[in-house]
Amino acid sequence: MKKSGWKFIYWLISLAIVLTPGFFIDIKLSGFLGVVSFILGIGLFIYSLFIASLAGRTLKLYAHKSNEKRHFWPNKFTKIGVYKCMRHPMHLGLALLPLSIALMWGSVAAILASGWGVALALIFVLLIEEPQTLKKFDNYCEYIKEVPAFSFNISCLKEALEAIKQNQTTKKPLTQADSKVEVTGFEAKYYDKLMNLITFGWYEGFINRAIKDIGLKEGQKVIDFGAGTGKNALIMREFIKDKGEIVGVEIGKEMQEQFLEKAAKFNNIKLLNQSILEPFKESEKGKYDVVFISFVLHGFTQENREKIIKNAYELLKEGGIFAILDYNEFNVDKAPFYIKGAIRKVECPLAEDFINRDLKEMLTKEGFREFNQKEYFKGYLRLLLAKK
Repeated sequence: MKKSGWKFIYWLISLAIVLTPGFFIDIKLSGFLGVVSFILGIGLFIYSLFIASLAGRTLKLYAHKSNEKRHFWPNKFTKIGVYKCMRHPMHLGLALLPLSIALMWGSVAAILASGWGVALALIFVLLIEEPQTLKKFDNYCEYIKEVPAFSFNISCLKEALEAIKQNQTTKKPLTQADSKVEVTGFEAKYYDKLMNLITFGWYEGFINRAIKDIGLKEGQKVIDFGAGTGKNALIMREFIKDKGEIVGVEIGKEMQEQFLEKAAKFNNIKLLNQSILEPFKESEKGKYDVVFISFVLHGFTQENREKIIKNAYELLKEGGIFAILDYNEFNVDKAPFYIKGAIRKVECPLAEDFINRDLKEMLTKEGFREFNQKEYFKGYLRLLLAKK
């Protein structure tokens, strides 16, 4: 994924090129034409996102070797679902997206410039994507002869939905390969910025508030499971001051680099290169006042969650706190469409499994007691404090 991060930038630049003329040439459709343009734009916008989403979900389900983690980029050839009737559904959706925005906007200049968006998509597919795929998969040459690059046939959508539905009805045991908790490449490198961007700045304020609600005190020792970029460690340091100590546990190389860069000027923030699933050294056990884990626990299988909880218990002093910031327990079927969509379309399958389980019961089995919790985002997120 690291080598392919530039593709994301390519599509952003393509979008900017198409829409830029609309800011300088102020000619807009009005009246009946404006209404028609807006309606067509909405329809095309929905279609472009829908076809791209179907393509992404199909790749996730069918284009990965079973014994490997399911990252976005495929490592297995497939012509199932939407890929049965077109080779590049994702690129079709991305190519139509600028045109749909231009139509909703009603800018004549942007609409006319949208032809460049389609041209850039074709150039990308023909000169970059196709040659790379030919090298990657031996049977792709025959596939090119059988299946067109793009198709507007409505049966494509039907094929895609049936393939996804068939996969969902065939329930498979959840494995760690279903997780998205390990972030790498482009996403890891720009993690903090991306989180703020996709949440419109909400995430940063939320994390600050949640860490404040832990009730950290000056001089405390904290260990952060899945410490990521070190952003949370810096926030926690504001509460434990110079007398305290923070140890971030992280195995991702890109995350470690950012953590070390952020923590370089603080002598009391350290990095431990270890999986949170592995037992910790005896010298670390019973040493910490707080174990903190933020949106990591849901991304593990139940067996591995129990290992993490056991490790947290052993690392804590008597009376220490295990602070878990993650999804609350709720009925996903009855949740609003945007919550249901986020859990079932964006998150990994392990997330819903986590939501359906009684976390307090899991913690009690390990020996934790005296639970307190703070809820956020209408109760769908929570900070659960469990005392040893």
